[in-house]
Amino acid sequence: MAYNNQHSIRELPPKALFHFLLVAGLAALAYAIITQNLIAAIAVICFPLASIILIYGLQTPRFGYLLYATYAYYFMVIMRYSRKEGLSVGLDILLVYIFISILFISIRKKSDIKLSNAINVLTVTYIVWILFILVQLVNPGIHSEGITAGIRNWIVGTLVLYLISCLLLDSPKMLKRGLIVWGIFTITAFLKLLYQRYVGFDYAEKIWLINGGAVTHILNSGIRYFSFFSDAGNFGPHMGIITIVYSIVGFHTRQKWLAWFYRSIALMGLIGLLMSGTRGAIIVPLGGIALYCLLCKSVKVMMISAITGLFLFAFFSFTNIGNGNSFIRRMRTAFQPTQDASYNVRIENRKQIAEYLKTLPLGVGLEEDIPKLWPAKDGSYIEGNLPPDSYYVSIWIQTGIVGLVLQLIIYGIILLRCCYIVMFRIQNRELMHTLAALTCGTFGMWLNGYVGEGMGQPPTNFVLVASLAFIMNGAYIDKQISKCNQNSNKKTSNTILL
Repeated sequence: MAYNNQHSIRELPPKALFHFLLVAGLAALAYAIITQNLIAAIAVICFPLASIILIYGLQTPRFGYLLYATYAYYFMVIMRYSRKEGLSVGLDILLVYIFISILFISIRKKSDIKLSNAINVLTVTYIVWILFILVQLVNPGIHSEGITAGIRNWIVGTLVLYLISCLLLDSPKMLKRGLIVWGIFTITAFLKLLYQRYVGFDYAEKIWLINGGAVTHILNSGIRYFSFFSDAGNFGPHMGIITIVYSIVGFHTRQKWLAWFYRSIALMGLIGLLMSGTRGAIIVPLGGIALYCLLCKSVKVMMISAITGLFLFAFFSFTNIGNGNSFIRRMRTAFQPTQDASYNVRIENRKQIAEYLKTLPLGVGLEEDIPKLWPAKDGSYIEGNLPPDSYYVSIWIQTGIVGLVLQLIIYGIILLRCCYIVMFRIQNRELMHTLAALTCGTFGMWLNGYVGEGMGQPPTNFVLVASLAFIMNGAYIDKQISKCNQNSNKKTSNTILL
């Protein structure tokens, strides 16, 4: 009896606390309903679930990383429908939360995370870029917004994202799950694309189009669809990387259901690319195929890839097949750039940018633009800025020729390291093709950076980081597969599917 009383007393505080929180929650919910405060009611209802998720995430950093991936992928959805500014702080909070959870389990020595994975070519070369950004912070042309962006985005946010990605994306299971989750995200984007195409744009999207989006998305040649991305210029290249990555993975996966899942995602990516009407996005799968010919180390695969690439190039460049379809017709103009008015405008803008930056080797400063007077219909002039129209031109404007060359060198070093890992450090054939697919997708996206800004926008920027982290951990993942094979006596080609 004494034991039972002692046991009851010991359990009393948690029960009392639970009952108190329950009563307080019900009272808060009743008050929110009476006062018709919907936001407060939702907050009260979601608080228990949020608490469970936060506590679980502290013990499982990879779960926190999934939350970050979800928030990053649907970030523009949240921005568009909430019509709130400054929500990117949620990404920073999640990064800090994941970093704390990694420290938490490491201190408790209950972690399977290999801390040395955080040191690789990706993170080391980025430190060089951070040093350059620190120099940029003393640029006399920079304002407070640029300093904030430089510290928050380039130094803190991106570096922490690189580190935790390399620490957490380090196993065959994470690679498989990552591809499946990315595929599920793509399905939601594709369904939203179909809704826009066959039902129409919703209220929030119409507001965005009225406020200026219609100029570049409602054209005489047809509508450029953007799903729930920021715009078609972001959506198209992302669907391009989906196309090349899942096409390669889909044809080198042994599990039939999973292979057909990947191939279906690749088809969705191709349809999305075409329906975006983003002509520069075609370089993503074409550039990826070209690199894959060099990485695969198989004459048969090389021939198939080369023939596929040449067929696509010839189809768009030398035929008029499919011109009745507005999406194919618009995509074909990408292979005749000098005949395209928008391309010629970009070239003219870049000449003016080059002229302006002649005496500014370090650029105009982070988050700064090049001013220009634009002629109005009444003969007057309107103050504006020269649009960068691409990721690399934006870097060029902000950091000058020095920053642009430095970033291209860093990308070149990272690409060479990725190719080396894929070609010479991976023994498992299925893993090799999977990492080759991620390398090709990243390379294609980097090529697109010359004509578009998608690689610097969510969710594509996050996808590129995750892809590079998997590649950098390729040798470590391959060792896990080999060890698993030795212990289970299973075929190597099947192990990655665990």
